[in-house]
Amino acid sequence: MIEFLRKPVPMNNYLIRTLLFATLLWQAPILIAQGQNTYSSRDAFYDSLEARARALSARLADISGTEPIPFNRPAPTILSTVKPTAPVQAQNAFDSLPGPPNPAPSATTPDPDNQTLYRADGTPVILSKEKPSPPPKEVDSIEFMEEARGRYFVQPFVGLAMMGSEVSFSKVDYGTPTFVGEIEANVGSSVGISYGRRWKNLDAEVHFSYSHLGFDSVSTSIVGGSPWVETRPVDGSMELYQAGARVGYGVPFGESGWIRAAGGFGYGKRKDYISVTGSPNDFFDNNSVFSYDLLLSMGYEMAMGLDGFIAYRLLGASDNGNYGNIAMHLFELGLGANF
Repeated sequence: MIEFLRKPVPMNNYLIRTLLFATLLWQAPILIAQGQNTYSSRDAFYDSLEARARALSARLADISGTEPIPFNRPAPTILSTVKPTAPVQAQNAFDSLPGPPNPAPSATTPDPDNQTLYRADGTPVILSKEKPSPPPKEVDSIEFMEEARGRYFVQPFVGLAMMGSEVSFSKVDYGTPTFVGEIEANVGSSVGISYGRRWKNLDAEVHFSYSHLGFDSVSTSIVGGSPWVETRPVDGSMELYQAGARVGYGVPFGESGWIRAAGGFGYGKRKDYISVTGSPNDFFDNNSVFSYDLLLSMGYEMAMGLDGFIAYRLLGASDNGNYGNIAMHLFELGLGANF
């Protein structure tokens, strides 16, 4: 058998390589088990395996009379030069390798709301995504007087009446003034009622009122056609029956309060009468007049559907015969119903 192997025939090299490969395969499980138990590093294990292979190759070369099989070891790499002391150091060495370069940030950030399409000639067309419009703001119904207090209202009231200025008086006979003076009035009273309807915060109403003031004295400037300055006590009064209409605007505030302003015009009946002390003549006039009024009121809900309120009203009326126009300040207090 040995003599056969020594013969330099072309098949000898093939047979040697086959036997070497089979020997390595047969020795591999044993070498791996020994390496795991004997050697503490991967490089020492593979170095021992390479030494055994070289020894087997040299022995076969002596038997066959041929050259040993060359072992070309590859050039060392960064992984082969690392001496791991623990099983995880191989992974750590791999993690330490430099990664791919980070791409340069784009100059323009894409807008997710825009989409770009291209025409047949390559021209880009940017389509902007339609943004939904916000829903309309819901208006709290409590902001409106109609919802907070009711659609209709009735407001009876009583109050104090004060004349804004002295009432002018001028008695003229045949084109000549015979009695001219300024009448001082006392504090009077008023009473009335109003009925109206609301549309949200707007409202309209009709009202009726009666005002009465007593006269206290008269300061004369002409008596009997001649200048005469003196102050005389008088007995008399002024009465005004007035019916009118107003348009207003109210705003609720807090949980139960409200404030309202209104203005309007009206028509009325005015009666003026004075009796001058020491004079045999009485002066009485009774005529229809035009009126105007401005109102500012504040209220508070006292019970379900019932409002207590206070108000200031400026009430004016036109001339009444020998008596000049008037302007009264009314301070009113009332209890109204809403429904």
